[in-house]
Amino acid sequence: MDMQTHRVYFKISGFESQITPLAGLLPGVHKPGNPAWPASRYGAFWRTQEQYLYYWSFNDSSLAPDIALNAGAAIICNQGQASTSFATGFAKDSFPAGLSLSIRGLESVVIRMPLQKVAAVTSFGFDISSSNTGPKDFAILYSNDEGATYHTLSDSNPFVNMGSQARNSFSFRLDTLPLDLHRSLYIKLMPKAGDRSQVSDYNPATGVTRLDNVYLSGIIDSTPAFAFQKLDYFIFRESDSLLFAHGSIDLARQNPDFQLSLPSGRYLAQLVAGFSQQPLIWSDTTVPASQHFLVTQPADYLAAVYGFADTFSVYGDQVIQAVLKRYYSQIQFQFTDAQGLDQITRIVVEPLHPVPWFAPFNPQLPQPSAVKNLEGQTFELPFDPGIKGFTFHQFLGNVTQPVLLRYRIYLYGKTGLLRQLEVSYAIVNNVKLTFKGNALGYGTNVGILLDEQWQSEQESDF
Repeated sequence: MDMQTHRVYFKISGFESQITPLAGLLPGVHKPGNPAWPASRYGAFWRTQEQYLYYWSFNDSSLAPDIALNAGAAIICNQGQASTSFATGFAKDSFPAGLSLSIRGLESVVIRMPLQKVAAVTSFGFDISSSNTGPKDFAILYSNDEGATYHTLSDSNPFVNMGSQARNSFSFRLDTLPLDLHRSLYIKLMPKAGDRSQVSDYNPATGVTRLDNVYLSGIIDSTPAFAFQKLDYFIFRESDSLLFAHGSIDLARQNPDFQLSLPSGRYLAQLVAGFSQQPLIWSDTTVPASQHFLVTQPADYLAAVYGFADTFSVYGDQVIQAVLKRYYSQIQFQFTDAQGLDQITRIVVEPLHPVPWFAPFNPQLPQPSAVKNLEGQTFELPFDPGIKGFTFHQFLGNVTQPVLLRYRIYLYGKTGLLRQLEVSYAIVNNVKLTFKGNALGYGTNVGILLDEQWQSEQESDF
Protein backbone atom coordinates (compact mmCIF):
# COMPACT_ATOMS: atom_id res chain seq x y z
CA MET A 1 0.00 0.00 0.00
CA ASP A 2 1.47 3.39 -0.98
CA MET A 3 0.96 6.33 1.34
CA GLN A 4 -0.70 8.65 -1.17
CA THR A 5 -3.99 9.63 0.43
CA HIS A 6 -7.32 10.21 -1.27
CA ARG A 7 -10.55 11.80 -0.13
CA VAL A 8 -13.26 9.20 0.41
CA TYR A 9 -16.73 10.62 0.99
CA PHE A 10 -19.26 8.31 2.63
CA LYS A 11 -22.81 9.14 1.58
CA ILE A 12 -25.19 7.52 4.08
CA SER A 13 -28.69 6.45 3.10
CA GLY A 14 -31.21 3.74 3.80
CA PHE A 15 -31.82 4.11 7.51
CA GLU A 16 -33.39 7.57 7.40
CA SER A 17 -35.70 6.61 4.56
CA GLN A 18 -36.61 3.36 6.29
CA ILE A 19 -37.65 5.06 9.48
CA THR A 20 -39.34 8.18 8.19
CA PRO A 21 -43.09 7.90 8.67
CA LEU A 22 -43.65 8.97 5.06
CA ALA A 23 -42.36 5.56 4.04
CA GLY A 24 -44.99 3.91 6.24
CA LEU A 25 -42.26 1.94 8.00
CA LEU A 26 -41.98 3.40 11.39
CA PRO A 27 -42.99 1.42 14.33
CA GLY A 28 -45.08 4.19 15.94
CA VAL A 29 -46.05 3.58 19.71
CA HIS A 30 -49.27 2.28 19.67
CA LYS A 31 -51.47 0.51 17.38
CA PRO A 32 -53.96 -1.80 19.02
CA GLY A 33 -52.58 -5.15 18.09
CA ASN A 34 -49.72 -3.53 16.21
CA PRO A 35 -48.26 -0.95 18.56
CA ALA A 36 -46.67 1.81 16.55
CA TRP A 37 -43.39 3.57 17.39
CA PRO A 38 -43.01 7.29 17.86
CA ALA A 39 -41.98 8.96 14.66
CA SER A 40 -39.90 11.38 16.72
CA ARG A 41 -37.42 8.95 18.12
CA TYR A 42 -34.72 8.87 15.46
CA GLY A 43 -32.37 11.83 15.74
CA ALA A 44 -32.40 15.33 14.30
CA PHE A 45 -31.34 14.66 10.71
CA TRP A 46 -34.86 14.28 9.32
CA ARG A 47 -36.90 15.96 12.05
CA THR A 48 -37.43 19.10 10.00
CA GLN A 49 -39.13 17.10 7.25
CA GLU A 50 -42.87 16.80 6.91
CA GLN A 51 -43.88 13.29 7.91
CA TYR A 52 -46.89 11.14 8.62
CA LEU A 53 -47.73 11.62 12.28
CA TYR A 54 -50.68 9.24 11.99
CA TYR A 55 -51.67 6.90 9.21
CA TRP A 56 -54.43 4.32 8.81
CA SER A 57 -54.26 1.86 5.90
CA PHE A 58 -56.81 -0.61 7.41
CA ASN A 59 -54.89 -3.39 5.66
CA ASP A 60 -54.91 -5.56 8.78
CA SER A 61 -58.71 -5.35 9.13
CA SER A 62 -58.64 -3.13 12.20
CA LEU A 63 -59.12 0.50 13.20
CA ALA A 64 -55.58 0.59 14.57
CA PRO A 65 -53.18 3.11 12.98
CA ASP A 66 -50.17 1.87 11.06
CA ILE A 67 -48.24 4.94 12.18
CA ALA A 68 -48.94 6.71 15.46
CA LEU A 69 -46.81 9.33 17.14
CA ASN A 70 -48.69 8.88 20.42
CA ALA A 71 -51.00 6.40 22.07
CA GLY A 72 -54.70 7.22 22.10
CA ALA A 73 -55.41 7.71 18.39
CA ALA A 74 -58.82 6.42 17.34
CA ILE A 75 -61.44 6.41 14.58
CA ILE A 76 -65.05 6.47 15.81
CA CYS A 77 -67.94 5.97 13.37
CA ASN A 78 -71.51 7.00 14.22
CA GLN A 79 -70.49 7.63 17.83
CA GLY A 80 -69.29 4.05 18.09
CA GLN A 81 -72.56 2.54 16.89
CA ALA A 82 -71.75 2.06 13.19
CA SER A 83 -71.87 -1.18 11.27
CA THR A 84 -68.27 -1.32 10.00
CA SER A 85 -66.37 -3.86 7.94
CA PHE A 86 -63.41 -3.85 5.58
CA ALA A 87 -63.46 -3.94 1.78
CA THR A 88 -61.09 -3.44 -1.15
CA GLY A 89 -58.95 -0.34 -0.68
CA PHE A 90 -56.56 1.93 -2.56
CA ALA A 91 -52.75 1.95 -2.73
CA LYS A 92 -50.80 4.97 -1.47
CA ASP A 93 -47.05 5.49 -1.11
CA SER A 94 -45.58 2.23 0.19
CA PHE A 95 -48.96 0.94 1.39
CA PRO A 96 -50.53 -1.61 -1.00
CA ALA A 97 -54.20 -1.39 -1.99
CA GLY A 98 -55.21 -3.94 0.62
CA LEU A 99 -58.36 -2.99 2.49
CA SER A 100 -60.40 0.08 3.37
CA LEU A 101 -62.84 0.89 6.18
CA SER A 102 -66.41 0.29 5.00
CA ILE A 103 -69.38 1.88 6.81
CA ARG A 104 -73.02 1.28 5.98
CA GLY A 105 -75.33 4.14 6.93
CA LEU A 106 -72.56 6.62 7.76
CA GLU A 107 -73.66 9.53 9.95
CA SER A 108 -70.29 10.81 11.18
CA VAL A 109 -66.64 9.84 11.47
CA VAL A 110 -64.41 11.29 14.19
CA ILE A 111 -60.64 10.84 14.02
CA ARG A 112 -58.83 11.57 17.30
CA MET A 113 -55.06 12.28 17.15
CA PRO A 114 -53.06 13.39 20.22
CA LEU A 115 -50.59 16.15 19.35
CA GLN A 116 -47.96 15.67 22.04
CA LYS A 117 -44.42 15.65 20.54
CA VAL A 118 -45.67 17.56 17.47
CA ALA A 119 -43.81 20.72 16.41
CA ALA A 120 -46.24 21.61 13.60
CA VAL A 121 -49.34 20.14 11.98
CA THR A 122 -49.42 20.61 8.21
CA SER A 123 -52.18 18.61 6.53
CA PHE A 124 -54.91 16.01 6.90
CA GLY A 125 -56.08 13.77 4.07
CA PHE A 126 -57.78 10.55 3.04
CA ASP A 127 -59.37 8.62 0.19
CA ILE A 128 -63.14 8.26 0.13
CA SER A 129 -65.63 6.42 -2.06
CA SER A 130 -69.28 5.43 -1.81
CA SER A 131 -71.93 3.23 -3.37
CA ASN A 132 -74.49 4.66 -5.82
CA THR A 133 -76.84 5.40 -2.91
CA GLY A 134 -74.09 6.67 -0.63
CA PRO A 135 -72.99 10.27 0.06
CA LYS A 136 -71.22 12.22 -2.70
CA ASP A 137 -70.22 15.21 -0.58
CA PHE A 138 -69.19 15.88 3.02
CA ALA A 139 -68.39 18.60 5.52
CA ILE A 140 -65.16 18.48 7.49
CA LEU A 141 -64.76 20.06 10.93
CA TYR A 142 -62.08 20.12 13.61
CA SER A 143 -61.90 20.40 17.39
CA ASN A 144 -58.98 21.04 19.72
CA ASP A 145 -60.91 20.89 23.00
CA GLU A 146 -61.63 17.16 23.27
CA GLY A 147 -64.57 17.40 20.89
CA ALA A 148 -66.52 19.95 22.94
CA THR A 149 -66.51 22.53 20.14
CA TYR A 150 -66.14 21.95 16.40
CA HIS A 151 -65.10 24.51 13.79
CA THR A 152 -65.74 24.10 10.08
CA LEU A 153 -62.76 23.50 7.82
CA SER A 154 -64.80 23.11 4.65
CA ASP A 155 -68.57 22.86 4.49
CA SER A 156 -68.84 21.27 1.06
CA ASN A 157 -66.42 18.88 -0.62
CA PRO A 158 -68.19 17.31 -3.60
CA PHE A 159 -66.86 14.11 -5.10
CA VAL A 160 -65.23 14.36 -8.52
CA ASN A 161 -65.57 10.67 -9.33
CA MET A 162 -69.22 9.70 -8.91
CA GLY A 163 -69.02 6.02 -9.86
CA SER A 164 -69.83 3.34 -7.33
CA GLN A 165 -66.85 3.11 -4.93
CA ALA A 166 -64.74 5.30 -7.23
CA ARG A 167 -61.73 6.85 -5.53
CA ASN A 168 -61.77 10.49 -4.44
CA SER A 169 -58.66 11.88 -2.74
CA PHE A 170 -58.85 14.90 -0.44
CA SER A 171 -56.18 16.86 1.43
CA PHE A 172 -56.68 19.86 3.74
CA ARG A 173 -53.98 22.27 4.90
CA LEU A 174 -53.98 22.73 8.67
CA ASP A 175 -50.84 24.82 9.18
CA THR A 176 -52.79 28.05 9.76
CA LEU A 177 -55.06 26.63 12.48
CA PRO A 178 -54.50 27.95 16.05
CA LEU A 179 -53.91 24.51 17.57
CA ASP A 180 -52.84 23.74 21.12
CA LEU A 181 -50.22 21.05 20.50
CA HIS A 182 -50.52 19.78 24.07
CA ARG A 183 -54.03 18.53 23.32
CA SER A 184 -55.61 16.22 20.75
CA LEU A 185 -56.85 17.15 17.31
CA TYR A 186 -60.31 15.85 16.43
CA ILE A 187 -61.39 15.73 12.78
CA LYS A 188 -65.07 15.12 12.04
CA LEU A 189 -66.53 14.13 8.66
CA MET A 190 -70.26 14.65 8.09
CA PRO A 191 -71.66 13.00 4.92
CA LYS A 192 -73.96 14.85 2.53
CA ALA A 193 -76.09 13.75 -0.42
CA GLY A 194 -74.18 15.80 -2.96
CA ASP A 195 -74.94 15.87 -6.69
CA ARG A 196 -77.27 12.98 -7.59
CA SER A 197 -77.57 13.67 -11.33
CA GLN A 198 -75.28 10.74 -12.24
CA VAL A 199 -76.21 8.33 -9.46
CA SER A 200 -79.19 6.96 -7.55
CA ASP A 201 -81.09 8.84 -4.87
CA TYR A 202 -79.24 9.23 -1.60
CA ASN A 203 -80.12 6.60 1.01
CA PRO A 204 -78.39 7.60 4.27
CA ALA A 205 -79.44 4.36 5.97
CA THR A 206 -78.13 1.82 3.44
CA GLY A 207 -75.53 3.72 1.40
CA VAL A 208 -71.99 2.36 1.90
CA THR A 209 -69.01 4.68 2.38
CA ARG A 210 -65.37 3.60 2.29
CA LEU A 211 -62.42 5.44 3.81
CA ASP A 212 -58.78 4.63 3.21
CA ASN A 213 -55.29 6.05 3.69
CA VAL A 214 -56.34 8.43 6.45
CA TYR A 215 -53.35 10.52 7.51
CA LEU A 216 -52.17 13.52 9.48
CA SER A 217 -48.88 15.05 8.34
CA GLY A 218 -46.65 17.40 10.25
CA ILE A 219 -43.25 17.99 11.78
CA ILE A 220 -42.22 16.25 14.95
CA ASP A 221 -40.45 18.06 17.76
CA SER A 222 -36.69 17.97 18.10
CA THR A 223 -36.43 16.60 21.62
CA PRO A 224 -34.22 13.50 21.43
CA ALA A 225 -36.05 10.35 22.49
CA PHE A 226 -32.87 8.29 22.83
CA ALA A 227 -29.89 8.86 25.08
CA PHE A 228 -27.56 7.56 22.34
CA GLN A 229 -28.01 8.56 18.69
CA LYS A 230 -24.75 7.86 16.89
CA LEU A 231 -23.24 6.70 13.65
CA ASP A 232 -20.11 4.64 14.34
CA TYR A 233 -17.67 3.75 11.56
CA PHE A 234 -14.87 1.17 11.53
CA ILE A 235 -12.44 0.99 8.59
CA PHE A 236 -10.05 -2.00 8.54
CA ARG A 237 -7.11 -2.50 6.17
CA GLU A 238 -7.61 -5.67 4.17
CA SER A 239 -3.84 -6.31 4.04
CA ASP A 240 -3.47 -6.96 7.77
CA SER A 241 -7.12 -6.78 8.99
CA LEU A 242 -6.21 -4.10 11.54
CA LEU A 243 -8.38 -1.10 12.33
CA PHE A 244 -7.20 1.95 10.36
CA ALA A 245 -9.92 4.53 11.09
CA HIS A 246 -12.72 4.74 13.63
CA GLY A 247 -15.05 7.51 14.70
CA SER A 248 -18.56 8.52 15.81
CA ILE A 249 -21.05 11.12 14.60
CA ASP A 250 -23.75 12.54 16.86
CA LEU A 251 -26.90 12.09 14.80
CA ALA A 252 -28.89 14.34 17.11
CA ARG A 253 -26.78 17.29 15.95
CA GLN A 254 -25.41 16.60 12.48
CA ASN A 255 -25.94 14.72 9.25
CA PRO A 256 -24.48 11.23 8.95
CA ASP A 257 -22.35 11.84 5.83
CA PHE A 258 -18.59 12.07 6.50
CA GLN A 259 -15.23 12.18 4.72
CA LEU A 260 -11.92 10.39 5.39
CA SER A 261 -8.45 10.63 3.90
CA LEU A 262 -7.29 7.09 3.11
CA PRO A 263 -4.16 5.75 1.42
CA SER A 264 -4.56 3.68 -1.74
CA GLY A 265 -5.52 0.07 -1.07
CA ARG A 266 -8.40 -2.19 -0.11
CA TYR A 267 -10.46 -1.84 3.05
CA LEU A 268 -13.26 -3.45 5.01
CA ALA A 269 -15.86 -1.06 6.41
CA GLN A 270 -18.68 -1.29 8.90
CA LEU A 271 -20.98 1.68 9.50
CA VAL A 272 -23.68 1.48 12.18
CA ALA A 273 -26.40 3.98 13.08
CA GLY A 274 -27.69 3.24 16.56
CA PHE A 275 -30.59 4.77 18.48
CA SER A 276 -30.67 3.39 22.01
CA GLN A 277 -31.00 4.15 25.70
CA GLN A 278 -27.78 2.30 26.48
CA PRO A 279 -24.53 2.37 24.47
CA LEU A 280 -23.98 -0.34 21.89
CA ILE A 281 -21.41 -2.94 22.88
CA TRP A 282 -18.43 -3.31 20.53
CA SER A 283 -15.34 -5.47 20.44
CA ASP A 284 -12.08 -3.79 21.44
CA THR A 285 -10.61 -1.56 18.74
CA THR A 286 -7.33 -3.49 18.93
CA VAL A 287 -8.81 -6.71 17.52
CA PRO A 288 -8.59 -7.60 13.80
CA ALA A 289 -11.60 -7.48 11.50
CA SER A 290 -12.22 -11.22 12.00
CA GLN A 291 -12.90 -10.62 15.73
CA HIS A 292 -14.87 -7.40 15.33
CA PHE A 293 -18.45 -7.69 16.63
CA LEU A 294 -21.49 -5.73 17.78
CA VAL A 295 -24.24 -6.52 20.27
CA THR A 296 -26.96 -4.55 22.07
CA GLN A 297 -28.17 -4.78 25.64
CA PRO A 298 -31.18 -7.19 25.55
CA ALA A 299 -33.04 -5.00 28.04
CA ASP A 300 -32.72 -2.00 25.68
CA TYR A 301 -35.83 -3.27 23.95
CA LEU A 302 -36.54 -0.20 21.79
CA ALA A 303 -33.03 0.07 20.37
CA ALA A 304 -33.02 0.58 16.59
CA VAL A 305 -29.75 -0.34 14.86
CA TYR A 306 -28.98 0.04 11.15
CA GLY A 307 -25.77 -1.04 9.48
CA PHE A 308 -23.61 -1.43 6.39
CA ALA A 309 -20.60 -3.74 5.96
CA ASP A 310 -18.59 -4.20 2.78
CA THR A 311 -15.15 -4.08 1.17
CA PHE A 312 -13.97 -1.25 -1.06
CA SER A 313 -10.87 -0.14 -2.96
CA VAL A 314 -9.27 3.30 -2.84
CA TYR A 315 -7.27 4.42 -5.89
CA GLY A 316 -8.41 8.04 -6.04
CA ASP A 317 -10.95 10.49 -4.66
CA GLN A 318 -14.36 8.85 -4.58
CA VAL A 319 -17.84 8.67 -3.11
CA ILE A 320 -19.09 5.51 -1.40
CA GLN A 321 -22.84 5.10 -1.28
CA ALA A 322 -23.47 3.31 2.03
CA VAL A 323 -27.05 2.05 2.26
CA LEU A 324 -27.74 1.04 5.84
CA LYS A 325 -30.07 -1.86 6.55
CA ARG A 326 -32.02 -2.75 9.67
CA TYR A 327 -29.95 -4.92 11.99
CA TYR A 328 -33.06 -5.76 14.02
CA SER A 329 -36.54 -7.17 13.66
CA GLN A 330 -39.74 -5.93 15.25
CA ILE A 331 -41.57 -8.33 17.56
CA GLN A 332 -45.24 -7.65 18.20
CA PHE A 333 -47.86 -9.27 20.39
CA GLN A 334 -51.46 -8.67 19.37
CA PHE A 335 -54.12 -9.64 21.90
CA THR A 336 -57.53 -10.64 20.56
CA ASP A 337 -59.40 -10.80 23.90
CA ALA A 338 -62.81 -9.14 23.65
CA GLN A 339 -62.60 -8.05 27.29
CA GLY A 340 -60.57 -8.42 30.47
CA LEU A 341 -57.32 -6.85 29.30
CA ASP A 342 -57.72 -4.13 31.93
CA GLN A 343 -56.63 -6.79 34.45
CA ILE A 344 -53.08 -6.61 33.05
CA THR A 345 -50.87 -3.97 34.68
CA ARG A 346 -47.41 -4.91 33.39
CA ILE A 347 -45.61 -7.35 31.13
CA VAL A 348 -42.22 -9.00 31.60
CA VAL A 349 -40.39 -10.55 28.65
CA GLU A 350 -37.74 -13.23 29.20
CA PRO A 351 -35.73 -14.13 26.06
CA LEU A 352 -34.97 -17.85 26.09
CA HIS A 353 -32.64 -17.83 23.07
CA PRO A 354 -28.91 -17.03 23.19
CA VAL A 355 -28.17 -13.31 22.92
CA PRO A 356 -27.57 -12.59 19.21
CA TRP A 357 -24.38 -10.76 18.23
CA PHE A 358 -23.07 -9.76 14.82
CA ALA A 359 -19.55 -10.21 13.47
CA PRO A 360 -19.78 -8.79 9.93
CA PHE A 361 -16.44 -10.16 8.72
CA ASN A 362 -16.55 -13.55 10.45
CA PRO A 363 -19.98 -15.20 10.78
CA GLN A 364 -18.35 -18.19 12.52
CA LEU A 365 -16.89 -16.13 15.37
CA PRO A 366 -17.40 -18.02 18.67
CA GLN A 367 -19.53 -16.28 21.28
CA PRO A 368 -17.45 -13.46 22.81
CA SER A 369 -17.31 -13.24 26.60
CA ALA A 370 -18.94 -9.80 26.48
CA VAL A 371 -21.99 -11.44 24.87
CA LYS A 372 -22.08 -14.35 27.30
CA ASN A 373 -22.27 -11.87 30.18
CA LEU A 374 -25.56 -10.54 28.79
CA GLU A 375 -27.42 -13.86 29.04
CA GLY A 376 -30.43 -14.01 31.34
CA GLN A 377 -31.60 -10.40 31.08
CA THR A 378 -35.34 -9.74 31.17
CA PHE A 379 -37.18 -6.53 30.51
CA GLU A 380 -40.49 -5.04 31.59
CA LEU A 381 -42.97 -3.17 29.41
CA PRO A 382 -45.91 -1.01 30.50
CA PHE A 383 -49.31 -2.13 29.26
CA ASP A 384 -52.27 -0.07 28.09
CA PRO A 385 -55.41 -2.23 27.65
CA GLY A 386 -56.66 0.14 24.97
CA ILE A 387 -53.67 -0.72 22.81
CA LYS A 388 -54.31 -4.48 23.04
CA GLY A 389 -50.71 -5.44 22.49
CA PHE A 390 -47.06 -4.48 22.81
CA THR A 391 -43.95 -4.28 20.65
CA PHE A 392 -40.20 -4.47 21.06
CA HIS A 393 -37.08 -4.78 18.90
CA GLN A 394 -34.83 -7.81 18.61
CA PHE A 395 -31.25 -7.13 17.49
CA LEU A 396 -29.94 -9.77 15.07
CA GLY A 397 -27.30 -8.10 12.91
CA ASN A 398 -27.45 -8.87 9.19
CA VAL A 399 -27.96 -12.63 8.98
CA THR A 400 -28.45 -14.94 6.02
CA GLN A 401 -30.10 -17.82 7.90
CA PRO A 402 -33.16 -17.54 10.20
CA VAL A 403 -32.39 -17.29 13.90
CA LEU A 404 -34.68 -19.18 16.28
CA LEU A 405 -36.17 -16.75 18.79
CA ARG A 406 -37.95 -17.94 21.93
CA TYR A 407 -39.67 -15.77 24.52
CA ARG A 408 -41.44 -16.42 27.81
CA ILE A 409 -44.06 -13.76 28.50
CA TYR A 410 -45.32 -13.01 32.00
CA LEU A 411 -48.61 -11.11 32.31
CA TYR A 412 -49.06 -9.49 35.72
CA GLY A 413 -52.08 -7.92 37.37
CA LYS A 414 -52.68 -6.25 40.72
CA THR A 415 -52.92 -9.65 42.40
CA GLY A 416 -49.77 -11.09 40.82
CA LEU A 417 -49.05 -13.35 37.84
CA LEU A 418 -52.11 -13.79 35.60
CA ARG A 419 -50.62 -15.92 32.86
CA GLN A 420 -47.31 -17.19 31.52
CA LEU A 421 -46.86 -18.21 27.89
CA GLU A 422 -44.02 -19.18 25.56
CA VAL A 423 -43.68 -18.50 21.84
CA SER A 424 -40.96 -19.17 19.29
CA TYR A 425 -40.22 -18.59 15.63
CA ALA A 426 -37.15 -18.41 13.38
CA ILE A 427 -36.58 -15.17 11.43
CA VAL A 428 -33.84 -13.06 9.88
CA ASN A 429 -33.34 -9.35 10.49
CA ASN A 430 -35.57 -6.69 8.92
CA VAL A 431 -38.73 -8.70 9.63
CA LYS A 432 -41.89 -7.71 11.47
CA LEU A 433 -42.99 -10.76 13.48
CA THR A 434 -46.45 -10.72 15.07
CA PHE A 435 -47.78 -13.24 17.58
CA LYS A 436 -51.56 -13.05 17.72
CA GLY A 437 -53.99 -14.61 20.19
CA ASN A 438 -55.79 -14.34 23.52
CA ALA A 439 -53.79 -12.92 26.40
CA LEU A 440 -55.92 -14.32 29.20
CA GLY A 441 -57.77 -17.07 27.35
CA TYR A 442 -56.04 -20.19 26.19
CA GLY A 443 -56.39 -20.43 22.43
CA THR A 444 -54.73 -23.24 20.52
CA ASN A 445 -53.42 -21.48 17.39
CA VAL A 446 -50.49 -19.14 16.90
CA GLY A 447 -50.24 -16.96 13.71
CA ILE A 448 -47.23 -15.26 11.96
CA LEU A 449 -46.87 -12.34 9.41
CA LEU A 450 -44.01 -10.81 7.34
CA ASP A 451 -44.64 -7.15 6.34
CA GLU A 452 -43.86 -6.14 2.77
CA GLN A 453 -43.18 -2.64 4.08
CA TRP A 454 -40.31 -4.25 5.93
CA GLN A 455 -38.41 -7.02 4.21
CA SER A 456 -41.31 -9.22 5.25
CA GLU A 457 -43.93 -9.63 7.94
CA GLN A 458 -44.92 -12.82 9.71
CA GLU A 459 -47.99 -13.37 11.91
CA SER A 460 -48.67 -16.30 14.22
CA ASP A 461 -51.70 -17.03 16.39
CA PHE A 462 -51.18 -18.31 19.94
